[in-house]
Amino acid sequence: MNRKIERNGIKIGMSFAERALGTNAIALSIKLKKPVYTTPLHHYCDLLREVYFYSVPLEVKKREIGYLAVCSMKEPVKAELGVIADLTAYRIINELKSSNISSILPDNKDCLLNKKQLAILRLIAMGVPDKTIALEEGITINTVKYHKKSIYKKLEVECSAQAVIKCLKLNLMSIDDIDC
Repeated sequence: MNRKIERNGIKIGMSFAERALGTNAIALSIKLKKPVYTTPLHHYCDLLREVYFYSVPLEVKKREIGYLAVCSMKEPVKAELGVIADLTAYRIINELKSSNISSILPDNKDCLLNKKQLAILRLIAMGVPDKTIALEEGITINTVKYHKKSIYKKLEVECSAQAVIKCLKLNLMSIDDIDC
């Protein structure tokens, strides 16, 4: 899970992806689609060596929209806080499902790209030219252009950069998927 925060004009990037921080409850709860509790013994990243994490994934319309995490420095997360986190996550999900707020979440079928389109977009994000994409994917340049137009239409964007950014925001791919 990647998040960017802007404070006083300075952009701060934070990733809870397992590749970025090592084992942590947030990455595991999203991957396993269930609540996860980790202790400092689970962490091999110095940043998390004194942190206890309890994380609950938030999923609406079969799509992960975030997570609810409780963490504590040097002290285990109390069982009561875990129960409160579970109940809060349950309530958030149910309110999103039963209200108009859920209508702002895109339907997977409307914005989800097929495997070929995602593969092409990942290559585009890495700066690979259309000719090379065609060779790597075993398709013609015209087919690459066709897929690009389809991607732009599905995502309602006008260029490759916008498509990549929108896919990252919608969690259709992660920054870890892009090798530069």
